[in-house]
Amino acid sequence: MVRLGLKSFFNLQPDVEVVGEAGNGIDGIKLALELKPDVVVMDLVMPEMSGVEATLKLLKEWKEAKILVLTSYLDNEKIYPVIEAGAKGYMLKTSSAAEILNAIHKVARGDLAIETEVDKKSKRTIKNQNCMRI
Repeated sequence: MVRLGLKSFFNLQPDVEVVGEAGNGIDGIKLALELKPDVVVMDLVMPEMSGVEATLKLLKEWKEAKILVLTSYLDNEKIYPVIEAGAKGYMLKTSSAAEILNAIHKVARGDLAIETEVDKKSKRTIKNQNCMRI
């Protein structure tokens, strides 16, 4: 449902073209390698392969891939592995379509795009651990 709604929204944007869709991580990697989109929008939890595994595999085969993870998880245990795997963005499915579109533009430029709630939670956790993640 989220994918359908976002696709409909993106198709109304003059500067965005949805070039492919996949229902699982394996097909997502194949399609990304074939189509070479400017940004790969990937779920964290997918059939066949997790978003972390798919990110690692895709970047191994296509180092220039720019990946934005779109998920419903706000847990640090989910956030850190996929960012460490090389994703350039992490957005919640509860974000507005405009926020997700903005994140796609950021990732396309090579910038990091992290959902505000994720960023706040991560900073709070890091502060509580008295460490800096670099």
